[in-house]
Amino acid sequence: MPIPSLKLLCALAAALLLLFVAEARATVPATTQSPWLQSTWLKLLHYAPDSSSPSGYRSAIHNDAFFLSPSGATDPQAEFEATLQAFVQTPGTDVDEHAQCLFPARFIWIRQRTEPSAFAALECAAFNAWNRGNRIDSISLVYASGYLGNPASFYGHTLLKFNSASDSGQSQLLDNSLNYGAVVPPNENPLRYMYKGVFGGYIGGFSEVEYYFHSGVYGEVELRDLWEYELNLSREQVDFVVAHGWEVLRREYTYYFFRKNCAYRVAELLEIIDGLNIIPDVRFATIPQAVIQKMARGTLQGQPLIRSVRYHPSRQTRLYKRFFALEADERAAVGTAAEQPEGLQAVLDGASGLAARQRILDTLLDYYQYVRDPDEGVADSNNSHYQQVLQARFSLPPGATALPQSHQPAPHQGRNPSLLRLGVLHNSRRGNGLLLSLRPAYYDVLDSGNGHIKNSVLSMGEISAVHVDGQTELRAINLVNLESLNDSATGLPGDKGRYWKLKLGAEADNLACSRCLVVQAEGAIGTARRINRNLLLGLSVGGVAQENYQHSGHLAVKAAFFANMTLGSSYSGRLQLEQRQALDGAQRLRSGVTLELRKALDTNIDLRLQYRRDSAEETMLSLGYYF
Repeated sequence: MPIPSLKLLCALAAALLLLFVAEARATVPATTQSPWLQSTWLKLLHYAPDSSSPSGYRSAIHNDAFFLSPSGATDPQAEFEATLQAFVQTPGTDVDEHAQCLFPARFIWIRQRTEPSAFAALECAAFNAWNRGNRIDSISLVYASGYLGNPASFYGHTLLKFNSASDSGQSQLLDNSLNYGAVVPPNENPLRYMYKGVFGGYIGGFSEVEYYFHSGVYGEVELRDLWEYELNLSREQVDFVVAHGWEVLRREYTYYFFRKNCAYRVAELLEIIDGLNIIPDVRFATIPQAVIQKMARGTLQGQPLIRSVRYHPSRQTRLYKRFFALEADERAAVGTAAEQPEGLQAVLDGASGLAARQRILDTLLDYYQYVRDPDEGVADSNNSHYQQVLQARFSLPPGATALPQSHQPAPHQGRNPSLLRLGVLHNSRRGNGLLLSLRPAYYDVLDSGNGHIKNSVLSMGEISAVHVDGQTELRAINLVNLESLNDSATGLPGDKGRYWKLKLGAEADNLACSRCLVVQAEGAIGTARRINRNLLLGLSVGGVAQENYQHSGHLAVKAAFFANMTLGSSYSGRLQLEQRQALDGAQRLRSGVTLELRKALDTNIDLRLQYRRDSAEETMLSLGYYF
């Protein structure tokens, strides 16, 4: 591998490692009984250890307006004393600008530790309107499954939903929600976005919107399943978190893609409750699913932290479940109506009865909601077809067709996010050997599970090394490896099996060479089609840009065929055949075969058998542990 490219790749990996190590070494100064050093006060002001600050602390929030002392950003004691003084001041003409109304969570906490008569509570109209007249009686943490169309959502997303009392008569879609994210300029370049997100180049902050907005964007537009985890909190704890949500609303943080992201900040907000600990201990990254898993294992005051779990399937999931619950002749009728909308009435006339017509029409309604673009109006013919189906449904007698009950595994029941793998191998050219592989995050085609995107790949920072033929060497350093696939499950028009791939890193040029890492970038697009519930087939074409290793050339085109196989929840496999033609250099034509089979032995343990052919043949048996 040429030295300059290796140095560049290693420098990038080292920069990331230094960020992680620097954060991991941060320690909290010893606390005393001083109120300004108590953990709740430090959490309310979002202080973090900082050796450059005289107090040893610095707040993560940048707005001067968040602090009542000029030195409050770095001095917990000065901020505490300024807060006490501000709470007893006489309100001005605008009561909502008084410190009690701006910082209600601080007021709750301080008042609990003083005589009740020390502070006269004010009536804060703006805050009372925001917390729905004090009618928020529970809080849910909402998890949205991953979305490969946005780097910030690769790993999923979390937000808070403030649930109004059941007797309020208000739809749950109108409940307030609190969401943390980066403030990103429109049309930001994806590579620039990822770079600035990793190294803290964006401002982050909390925003509020009624929950129906997130339900629509995530579930209807981005086709992401949602899980709502209602927390088992007392009314006093709910009020405390809601009050702090008001305090941090629209405040500015520094956004970090890996560690201090949406999952971290949302969990941090909940952790102002004494005894609640849900931020994962792994310090280099905060993965939303890991927060959910720790929350599911957690308790608070001797009780489970989660009160209930509700699943909200995406528009795509609803269509698939309804379609595959139909009888074979009903699925055929839906297909005919989708391909020939003008023949809808004939399709309904051929149905076996009223219930069948209702099921066909309800499935078509889900289908057109899936494929149509409401903003296009008459320009999208699917909108008029949707109206036609809706009119036909209204013409039938009342009677709902139930959506089949979902058995979708919940994210908190899934495996851990990181993977360590140890394997034994035999190489036809180099003999027997060992493999050690570390994947910090997150999943591949064979182990994508609860809350992941099925048949897809999201892997970052994966490193593998082999000891073979008396030598220990790196086999691969994959900084980013992404594959996104929609498997065209129904075969209906518009339900397209889109596939794309993006991979950046360094890999051994082939299986026969030693110490031959080649830096490369690969991209591909393709199509896929589900044959049955156990088999999916796909084709892709793409290109590779790489170092010119032994006249192999800088550019190549590549075609691949793949078959993804599953058998229940424990067995999975993938067969991939590749043809690669170099466009320069020696212009060699190369072919490759990969077959990999996986058996889940436990939630966090698996066994894999792999066969590869690329200039040499190699067979490997490996054991993986997820942590």
